[in-house]
Amino acid sequence: MNQLNNIMWPVMAQMAKEKIEEAAKQGKAVCVLDAAMLLEAGWTKMVHEVWTIIIPENEAIRRIIERDGLSSEAAKLRIESQMPNSQRVKHSHVVLCTMWEPEITHEMVDKAWALLQKRIKPEIDT
Repeated sequence: MNQLNNIMWPVMAQMAKEKIEEAAKQGKAVCVLDAAMLLEAGWTKMVHEVWTIIIPENEAIRRIIERDGLSSEAAKLRIESQMPNSQRVKHSHVVLCTMWEPEITHEMVDKAWALLQKRIKPEIDT
């Protein structure tokens, strides 16, 4: 997997940089990168903020089993191969949890987005 990551991540990083530059040229104040491997790939210098969504490990395993049909052991191995929540939280500016009903998650995202808009408003006005 590391070999594949070493080939693909630089290509994907370049694509992300191009999208960010394109958004800036269009005058967009915010450009969202939906990149599950952003932290692992070391792309934090490309962004101003990192938003992370976490769930407890046992819930992540349950969801993988349900979604992908994997065994409990295979799902656990998949989770163990990823950066743990504690490290993700340490490197994140905004942390959200999806343990609740989707409506509650949407409310949390809306609130975080509104706070982001307030933080960047002075930059937009100048």
